Amino acid sequence: MYYERNKELYANQQNEDDFLMALAEGGFQVGALAKIYYNVPDENDIKESGYDAPVKKTMELLKQQNVTIAEAAFRFGNCFVRVDILEKKGNVINIIEVKAKSWNIEEQSFLDKKNNVSSGIRLYVYDVAFQKYVVENALKTIFPETGFRYETYLMMADKTKFADVAGINQLFRIGKNADGRSFVTVSSNAVEKISSGKVQILTAFKTTEICNDIINGHTKEQNDYMGMKFQEFVKQMSDLFIKDQKAETPLSTACYKCPYDTDGAGNGLLSGYRECWKDKAKFTDADFEKPLLKDLWGGGNTRKKGELFSLEKYFLDEITESDLSVTSDGPGLHHSQRKWLQIGLATENKEILKQFEADLKVDTYLDRDGLQKEMGTWNYPLHFIDFETTAVALPFYVNMRPYEQVAFQFSHHILYEDGKLEHYGQYLNTEKGHFPNFDFVRELKKQLEIDNGSIFRYSNHENTILNAISAQLEKSDEPDKEELMRFIGTITKEGEREMIDLWAVVKLYYYHKSMKGSNSIKAVLPAVLNSSDFLKNKYSKPVYGKDILSQNIGTGKLIPNPVVWITYDTSNPGVVVNPYYLLPEMETLPEEVAEEMEVNNGGAALVAYNKMQFTETTQAECNNLRNSLLRYCELDTLAMVFIVEYFKDALKNG
Repeated sequence: MYYERNKELYANQQNEDDFLMALAEGGFQVGALAKIYYNVPDENDIKESGYDAPVKKTMELLKQQNVTIAEAAFRFGNCFVRVDILEKKGNVINIIEVKAKSWNIEEQSFLDKKNNVSSGIRLYVYDVAFQKYVVENALKTIFPETGFRYETYLMMADKTKFADVAGINQLFRIGKNADGRSFVTVSSNAVEKISSGKVQILTAFKTTEICNDIINGHTKEQNDYMGMKFQEFVKQMSDLFIKDQKAETPLSTACYKCPYDTDGAGNGLLSGYRECWKDKAKFTDADFEKPLLKDLWGGGNTRKKGELFSLEKYFLDEITESDLSVTSDGPGLHHSQRKWLQIGLATENKEILKQFEADLKVDTYLDRDGLQKEMGTWNYPLHFIDFETTAVALPFYVNMRPYEQVAFQFSHHILYEDGKLEHYGQYLNTEKGHFPNFDFVRELKKQLEIDNGSIFRYSNHENTILNAISAQLEKSDEPDKEELMRFIGTITKEGEREMIDLWAVVKLYYYHKSMKGSNSIKAVLPAVLNSSDFLKNKYSKPVYGKDILSQNIGTGKLIPNPVVWITYDTSNPGVVVNPYYLLPEMETLPEEVAEEMEVNNGGAALVAYNKMQFTETTQAECNNLRNSLLRYCELDTLAMVFIVEYFKDALKNG
């Protein structure tokens, strides 16, 4: 709270543009739809900013016997809230907080088995409880003679509902004004179109009872969650905020996710993260350069880091076998072995590294025997696929639930046994309002059924998406749905041509010191490129888009000239530049999307696609978004190829 209040002094790695958040999460669209459901008149949608003006307008509107207000404002003591929708019916005040979150009342509960507020919904419920606390106390002060009854609701996307109106999301377009603030434009026929349906896909779930329990300090999680009861917490924090003082809070593993760090950016801002560790753990500047518990891989036992933290073992060289036992079972590295390998390489502990020395060379671990056996089961040619998907609150299509998966793009590389490589195919839907999933699978089926070669994905995303599409097909009237579902069944888990998870292969048989606690492709790719003379020699020449076929690179394509993927950092000689930095500049790409897409970012494609779908864009912007999506997704599957080519060469040539 202190660092956020002093944002001009402290760095924040998560200073997210609300426009990008709106595109990614759909919050603006959900809010606009909620106003339609509650019939909020335009004149009751309070646009004033600051404190006094919106509070004054709210109080004027509340003089009516019955009124519905959007962005109603209330102030009590040092607390201030804006209520998404406030409904006054006589002496009943309904406080409705609208969230772009999904909820399934048949499967989820606000309370867990221990009668705590469920962790997955806790922040949202506390948000509503805080609003009730402020609104109720504010109105008691202003209208002391009125005995209002206060009810609270969380309005969320209801996953038990199926849309009966097509293209709801297209009725709400997101834009950004000259001041950089995001706004939503509602289509002129939105009210008419939404009224034509019988299903409301947003449901207001009542939370009055649980909010009362939170405010009165009766819910069990409060001591663990805040260290004090609700009202005491609110008073202390609001006082500290007004005084611009830090709260005296202890370090915890949550501090490992602290965004208030300069992250080596050298932008002249202070690091709140380092301030806390220096103050509370007595770290020196040198301590931050040591191998930290913060970076220990968490696979296999997510509690282990917390246990070590509670023992104040903040550095990897403080961990002993009594803290972390060594287990070996099955092929490849066990979870505990993977941790000890990381600890040994990070701390240069020769005693620890003895158990890995047969497969270890300098900073690289490669289980040659295990990898050889694994690769012996692969059938050539090898197919590499990567999906880009989105899941939005407001469904694309009739009979879709909120947050159903939409698969809008894939890339597909093929690597042959003789080393020949080609970017064989791709798919990208650019049609606004079109539900692409079934066309997506038809094209994927067409491309993968040319032979019986092994198919590779990286992690579980592709498997999850295909199973979700299979469920959508089952409910559909598509004439070829049985054929498409059979195809999905063959390449997903336990199918006869089940996709191979390259992430799992890496985790079992390969590790490089630079990967630290990560097996993500973002960590593995630079490790492989900097380790492999084969890749350096092959891709330091302009062969990609010339000798190697590409759908997007080469004469007459998006990028006319062949690409050299291996270049070196001039400021760090001998270090390979991340290939994602080598893609051509996106001159006409909107600035906020270009910033997201500068490097491989899991949310960048989603933002770019949602911008095409939900904002007013020129044809030039649409074309550039399309081209950027194609180039980046192509590199995603090429990155998988780089890893496999490295493995092949390492087994063949050492």
